[in-house]
Amino acid sequence: MSAPQLIVVSPRGSGTPLLARTTTALGYTPYGTMSGVQHDGGDRPGPGEASRLLRAAYGQEKAGRLLLRQRDDRTELEAAFQPAVTALWRVWWTRLGQPVTAASPVDPVLESRLSRVPDSELPRLLPGRGCWYVNSLDLERADAGFLRAWHATARPPIVYHHRDVRDRIIEQIRLLSQPAGRVGSLPDHLVYRDIVSALPTMDARITLALTDPGFPGLREARRCQWLLRHPAVFVLTHEELAGAAHGGTAEARDRALHRLLAAVGHPAPAAALAALPEPEPESDELPVGVWRTHFSPEHERLLQQHHGDLLPPQPDEAVHTLGPRRTGAPASSRPASR
Repeated sequence: MSAPQLIVVSPRGSGTPLLARTTTALGYTPYGTMSGVQHDGGDRPGPGEASRLLRAAYGQEKAGRLLLRQRDDRTELEAAFQPAVTALWRVWWTRLGQPVTAASPVDPVLESRLSRVPDSELPRLLPGRGCWYVNSLDLERADAGFLRAWHATARPPIVYHHRDVRDRIIEQIRLLSQPAGRVGSLPDHLVYRDIVSALPTMDARITLALTDPGFPGLREARRCQWLLRHPAVFVLTHEELAGAAHGGTAEARDRALHRLLAAVGHPAPAAALAALPEPEPESDELPVGVWRTHFSPEHERLLQQHHGDLLPPQPDEAVHTLGPRRTGAPASSRPASR
């Protein structure tokens, strides 16, 4: 039986939409940073799926009344269910150590009740199958009780999805170079959009990214390094998942998907693999090896000086790359995988 809940840690610029489309095709509802990738088809959980959450949010007596009345009219049940889901999302988000960057209409009473749910019980409250996407999982910010529960059970499974740091830097620069209305609402993105836009060349922007310790994405990636080493964490790279459409290989993608299906305990991996859609080359943010056309020897020196610890340990030409490399750029590195 597939794991009912997943946590995906994917640093910014890692090509997360490609993985989100894959987990969504496997039947997982994306929450967190990728919650917008799934179209809301209007499906609602049945009373059996909703009952645990309703009891935790409203108490046994009120939940019982709601479930009883839904036989004649589901309006009241649905009106109570959605605020409970919203409050539960906030509880998950907080326990995963993620910043709350904007006010949201969360009922404080519901949030307070759900925040008292034991960590081992929390994953069971979400109806259906859910996949939580976060940009980082900082051991100093995540809830200690949540981490202890995960340490004891390895549930929910954690997937660490990452990408060559050079391509992540190029993707962040591409995002921050867009018009002001398209960089999102994260405070560091708003600030660094102004800084990046004031620089006249791509070379200057890459130099900034490599030398400014506050540049978006690098600090959080460094705090995620423990995920590469933990034996209970499933590690997946964008380079593996990209497929031929984005500069990788079909063989590497198939192997990565087989491992992902095994990690989530899918009961029919062969059938699931055959049903997954092939990647399509529709986005500038997804190709592998774009850094090769932008990084100079000086950029490589700065990378080794400031961020050498974020480079994969084994240099190897393991994936296809796009375009010619600039003179002096070293060979790409084979991403770590499990």
